[in-house]
Amino acid sequence: MPDLLTHYASSVLVARTRQGLKKSLLLGLVGLLPDIDILLHVHRWVTHSFILAIAVATPLLTLTYKYRRSFEAAALAATIYLLHLVLDLFTGPTPILYPLADSLYIKLEVNGQYSDTGIALTPRATVETWKPDFTPQPAVEGPIASQAGIILAIVTTLALVLNHLSEKRRAKR
Repeated sequence: MPDLLTHYASSVLVARTRQGLKKSLLLGLVGLLPDIDILLHVHRWVTHSFILAIAVATPLLTLTYKYRRSFEAAALAATIYLLHLVLDLFTGPTPILYPLADSLYIKLEVNGQYSDTGIALTPRATVETWKPDFTPQPAVEGPIASQAGIILAIVTTLALVLNHLSEKRRAKR
């Protein structure tokens, strides 16, 4: 699974495309919500289902649109939540279409070969299905930070700092 740091950093980057820095840092926490299921000693439970996420998000988005209160932030929060599900889909069985279908796991790879005649790239995608297992476990483990997550967090921090400095410089003009 992508680690918590990867989920948070990627969520902040997405939020920053539409919101200021402070709101982006707060909205980034939405990217961690699907993993709330670990408190029930189950990982990749119904909190990882597009179907249920959309069923919950639709009335919330409708209400925010009706009362015209931060519709953009609500839509962005829903997008960030779904981003978490998509990232998990590529790292292990995820019940993304629960209760309509089994858990899915997508494996993507691109193999390369270099020879005197040039470079050949061979992409490969496989989709596996698994029966969802929502049985509580005595322990649920997973990385909080991985090498990729730390690199993404550093790049995200640098991008946010550079963007902030650029905005300050423009404001002074």
